[in-house]
Formats: sequence, structure tokens, C-alpha cells
Amino acid sequence: MQASEVSKRYAKALLAVTKQKGTHVNTFAELQTLSAAFSSDAATKNYFSNPMISATQKVAAVKSAVEGKGISQDVLNTLALLGEKGRLHILDQVTLAFQGFLDLEEGVTRGVVRSAQPLTADAQKDIEAKINKVLNKKIVLTYEQDPKLLGGVVAEVGGWTFDDSIDTHLKKLNEELNRRAN
Repeated sequence: MQASEVSKRYAKALLAVTKQKGTHVNTFAELQTLSAAFSSDAATKNYFSNPMISATQKVAAVKSAVEGKGISQDVLNTLALLGEKGRLHILDQVTLAFQGFLDLEEGVTRGVVRSAQPLTADAQKDIEAKINKVLNKKIVLTYEQDPKLLGGVVAEVGGWTFDDSIDTHLKKLNEELNRRAN
């Protein structure tokens, strides 16, 4: 999923406000929690996407749902603004955009590592160290299991692809054998 231009504006404004206060990391955690809560429950999703329910009712529902739950005033104000504008459905995009801007500010590059089998903690540390050495950046990796892979790993980080899968090794071996045969 990509963040829309509208969601980027909300995220950028929220980051600017919370960065001045030094609460931007906590704000991101709050956004992640709220976004997951909004998107995981079908009834909640339907309620906030229903055009028959007024923006005022939606804002009141959000405020009553998160009141006393430790949500900061900045996040609450953002939720209220999204509700007033009929845009609560883009909360997940705002969260994604916020993460992107936060990563940019912090110098973090995110990536995904796919493997045939779940990786051990030591293997994950080894992969992170190798990629960190090549890119010389702070990286944050998420790990996914990909049943299409025969073995090995494929890491996609910041526009780079590190492919150490058995599929790729077999293709290279096949190319080398064909080259020698000719």
C-alpha cells in the first residue's frame, strides 16, 4: 500500500508538531496501534466508512473510544480532524506516511527479507550485519516466509536486492554450464 498525497500532508504536519515536543516516536507507536485497531475490526471499518453517519458522530465515537487509553492530544486532534473531513478511512495511509517521514528524519532504511523457512535470531543478525556493511545505513528488516523459495533468502532493502536463494544459484549454475557447453 502506498500513502496518498492527502495522507502525507496529515503525517507531515503531525510529525512537525510532535518532533518539536520530542514525542514523535511515541506518536508513531500510537498511530500503529490505532491503525491496527481500525483496520482489524470489520464493524469499526464499516461504521467509519458509512456515509449515513455524520462526521460529528464519528468524531464523538473516536473520542469516546480512545479517551483514557493514553492517546496523546496530538494524535487525538489528528483523529478528530480526519473525522471532521470524512477521512478516517485513510488512517493506515497516514501511519505509513508518518513512518516514511520518521525514517527519513532518523536515517533509517527499511527492507523485507523473504526465506523458505523461518530464520533463527542468529541468522537474522547475520543478515542485518551483512546488509548494514554493504549499505552503511541504519536498517530495519521485517522477515517473511515465502513458500515459493526452495531455500536461501532474498532481501529487498532501500532499492537494493540481495538474492542468495537456491533458485538464483541454480540459474547461475545453469548459465555457466550452458556457456561452457558452447
